[in-house]
Amino acid sequence: MAGAVLALMMALPVQAQDVDVTGKWETTRETPRGTMTTTFTFVQEGSELTGTVGSQRGDSEITNGSIEGNKISFTLVMTMGDRTMEMVYSGTVEGDTITGTMQTPRGEQPWTAKRASGS
Repeated sequence: MAGAVLALMMALPVQAQDVDVTGKWETTRETPRGTMTTTFTFVQEGSELTGTVGSQRGDSEITNGSIEGNKISFTLVMTMGDRTMEMVYSGTVEGDTITGTMQTPRGEQPWTAKRASGS
């Protein structure tokens, strides 16, 4: 009987471990104007993700955020003068690192964020 239970458990799909991204995360990237640091402040409640993103261009609110297992996704709308730009982020959380892609009007770009120390 124990062998049958073990075989059944091994046949079940493996679920990605749930994660908690609440806190500050940082990413840096090189731009024509120099190095740009962006700070994501995530608030996670279950699978819902909210928060803000702050950079040299100002702060923006995270919308449409969700966490499913270790998969993260959210939308960011930045306003620059009279223009707005929507960016859709998706990625995978592994420990204190998030790696994924960011969809922008200019195409897809990779992004990586690291949990800020003390967060």
